[in-house]
Amino acid sequence: MKQSIRPYENIFAVVSLLLFSHGFYPIILGNTAKEGDIDSPLLRLVFIGIYFVTILLLLFRKQRTFSFITSNSWLLLLIGLAIFSISWSSVPHIAFRKVVALIGATLFGVYLGSAHSFEQQLKIYAWTYGIAVFFSFVFALALPQYGIMNTNAIVGAWQGIFPHKNGLGECMFASFLTFYFLAHLNKKRQLFFWFFCFLSVVLTYLAESATAFVSVLFIFATAQGLQRLSLKSKRSVLVILLFLISVIFLLFLFLLNFNTFLAVNDKDVTLSGRTILWDTLKTFIQEKPWLGYGYGSFFSGEAREADLLWQVHDWLPVHSHNGYIQLWINLGLIGLLIFTFGYISCLFNSLFKYLVSKDPKMLWVFLFLIYSIFLNLTEVSFFTSSNVWIITLASIYSMKIKTNKTSSKVVSSAH
Repeated sequence: MKQSIRPYENIFAVVSLLLFSHGFYPIILGNTAKEGDIDSPLLRLVFIGIYFVTILLLLFRKQRTFSFITSNSWLLLLIGLAIFSISWSSVPHIAFRKVVALIGATLFGVYLGSAHSFEQQLKIYAWTYGIAVFFSFVFALALPQYGIMNTNAIVGAWQGIFPHKNGLGECMFASFLTFYFLAHLNKKRQLFFWFFCFLSVVLTYLAESATAFVSVLFIFATAQGLQRLSLKSKRSVLVILLFLISVIFLLFLFLLNFNTFLAVNDKDVTLSGRTILWDTLKTFIQEKPWLGYGYGSFFSGEAREADLLWQVHDWLPVHSHNGYIQLWINLGLIGLLIFTFGYISCLFNSLFKYLVSKDPKMLWVFLFLIYSIFLNLTEVSFFTSSNVWIITLASIYSMKIKTNKTSSKVVSSAH
């Protein structure tokens, strides 16, 4: 029975991931979709359907589901805090809708990580991002009114099948990492996967997303370095982890201070106004430092705080452009500390397990988690309903699944 529905599960997973990544939204919503919170009656119905099917599939494996969900208590605490934050939100009806979306995306991430092996997850990602790569070229070359940005702030950057160039950049990083791993796991189709890996990098460049492009270079270099290391001391692993996090912050400072690297569309050293925005948000954080403004409430169009913020910033930011600040605004310092403790422990465990066992799945988990640390310095994916957070969750929960030994040998021998 389980095997008979597997092909349909895979189709469901691919379609859902494309929708969570906002793929094809310019077509679905008539090219009116923008970056940030995108809402429509049609999409609400579609995602309610996705959440419903996800819950059914999780109940189909209820014992396994319960085991996986309870294995990361810090995530349960955060979900509980997000639910309770509705009570202190100034716009509780919006906070409720955002929390429902968060829970739905979280359950989908749990399903993806618990119901599929690492190899199966890679195949799902390959179909998802293979479709995204192909149609992003089609949109940009044949339908430029959909595939290339032409706004007051951004002209000429590719957005592909997504509402914004940053969406293309984020998905093409995930595409690059997927095909990079598949190129090592599957020797028979190695050239094919390397070709799609190359196309993913090209699209990252054409999206003119500095964060995504630097992420590709950094993660590729990190992967090459870690594959040559083999350690069994937790202290040594901690030193490596601290070193890599330090490199991330150095790269962040590089993006902040080198105008020549950011000279696409006449960007300045403020990263498109982000640093000015962060400085303004400090004032709001100081007003409600411990529990924040309620999950998903601050940047909603109906919140008083958003009105005050938009009076200062005429470019109307739809989020904080920093995942750490966003968490602080949503759930306060308490939420940020819970998240940081849980996330860093997963990051350390995945790195330690990889360096000890050379399990390719643990390398994937670590690389994706550390990429998310870098991404959230300028964008927002932590604890949201985005596809990046879903894959992050799937990676974390898949750490409980034993890896196929043969695939591990293939990867280790490929290097």
